[in-house]
Amino acid sequence: MTPLALRTLSFNPRRAAAAAIALTLAFTLAGCDEELVCPAGETDCRGRCVSLLADEANCGACGSACGPLEACGGGVCGCARGVATCDGACTDLARDPASCGACGAACLSTAPLCATAEGVSSCAASCEPGLSACAGACVDPASDRYHCGACGRACADGESCRDGACRPEIYVACYASGDVRPVNAALEDAGLPVPTSGSPQALAVSGLAIYAANGFPAGVAVLPFGPQLAPRVTVLPGDDVQDLLAHSGAVLVSNSGVETVVVLDASGDVLDEVALPGEQPNPHGLAVAGDTAYVALFGRSLGEGVAPTGQAVARLDLSGLPACLAGGAGPCAVAGDPIDLRAVAGSAPAGGEPFPSRALTIGTRVFVTLSSLSYADCGGGFFDWCKPAGSGRLAVIDTAANDAVSIVDLGPSCGNPGDLALDGDTLWISCGSFGFPDLAPGALVPVGGIGAGGTPSVGAPLATPAGFVPGNLAFCGASGYVTDQASGAVLRFDPAARRADAPPVTVCPTVYFAWAADVECAE
Repeated sequence: MTPLALRTLSFNPRRAAAAAIALTLAFTLAGCDEELVCPAGETDCRGRCVSLLADEANCGACGSACGPLEACGGGVCGCARGVATCDGACTDLARDPASCGACGAACLSTAPLCATAEGVSSCAASCEPGLSACAGACVDPASDRYHCGACGRACADGESCRDGACRPEIYVACYASGDVRPVNAALEDAGLPVPTSGSPQALAVSGLAIYAANGFPAGVAVLPFGPQLAPRVTVLPGDDVQDLLAHSGAVLVSNSGVETVVVLDASGDVLDEVALPGEQPNPHGLAVAGDTAYVALFGRSLGEGVAPTGQAVARLDLSGLPACLAGGAGPCAVAGDPIDLRAVAGSAPAGGEPFPSRALTIGTRVFVTLSSLSYADCGGGFFDWCKPAGSGRLAVIDTAANDAVSIVDLGPSCGNPGDLALDGDTLWISCGSFGFPDLAPGALVPVGGIGAGGTPSVGAPLATPAGFVPGNLAFCGASGYVTDQASGAVLRFDPAARRADAPPVTVCPTVYFAWAADVECAE
């Protein structure tokens, strides 16, 4: 299958301004030296923006590193979480045979190892099955943060050990600086930025790697956690990869630049490419239910006075995916008839059109956010149909009822819904109008009753700070995180208390501009 050779610029209002700036700078600044401008409160230490108040390798000053049992707080090294102080020295009572369970409780030669069982540390003659002896302690290298994957390989503060690899709690895609930034739950730096060889605007985390969808130039970066995979970048045609989804050993990619969905294996090899139905469908969000992939088709404009095309949800048959991954000759995915959302009653208010953006599967239902937009020129003729026409919608596709579609009105606080993420039985939706804050200021809208096929119920919105344009969402532990489409900041919020932290934390540095494009939790 040959992908389409030509494309029309995407006019997604949440991405349009940042994409336009990136495209312009890519040409006008070609050949210029890259200027690194660190966020407020951070310092350039050898080409890396760090907080001298919290960075373990640069605590208080560039190059001033903390010890192996220390963490940096307030620019001063101190004992890390869970580490005691014995005679003025940081001591790990769960692993130190000289102070096993208590300061000075030294293990004898008959039981030289410090082992912990059910939270109690004591001396042992040998380690239990599945544990390894490392520096006089019995540890599990698959999960021990001080001996992760091998004896002596310690994870940094803010990281945890998963499957023998140190991983931070959260990842943020930084479009302008072209990297993925690891942070902890407080959005503090938790490791070195990982370059993506492009401008990442969507992330997916699997068991083996982080996958980053590069919008410009188009491609998918494979950023492995361990030696099972090799780091690589799979270059794709076009210049606008919108979304990607890790599913059953494969990675599905919405390549908006050439109107296709690409199927990759875990290593990044292209297995298949499926042309999508309709005129300029502009694929965005992806979700899978059973053997069917649902692709939000945002559509494209045909000019002023002409209704846009492509507002639908494509359906791809994935029943051949297992055989395809095993090396079979058949297709990985086959396009079927799309769901025409413009034909669904109530999908948009009067004077507006429904623009499908993001998709999420919960049980047997697929939820798709619909921006309700009217015509306006928002980018010198490049971006139109971008002005909120009224309250946004949520399309609910019931896969157990022959893909019957119902519509939920998200209310006046959500004129331009984008990403969506589940917390318990509440679905949270980010709402923010880039360039039209007077019509629909930023908000996070909760929709309850989602679990067990319940009836969706829209709750009171959680307002975001002035000027903050909510982007992509993730729930990591007890906290929610949402990116700012207008800056390099990320906002943490408490979904239970319905309260957001203030101010947002700048994670992505300014490299001529800044954009925190996506946020994902470590598995």
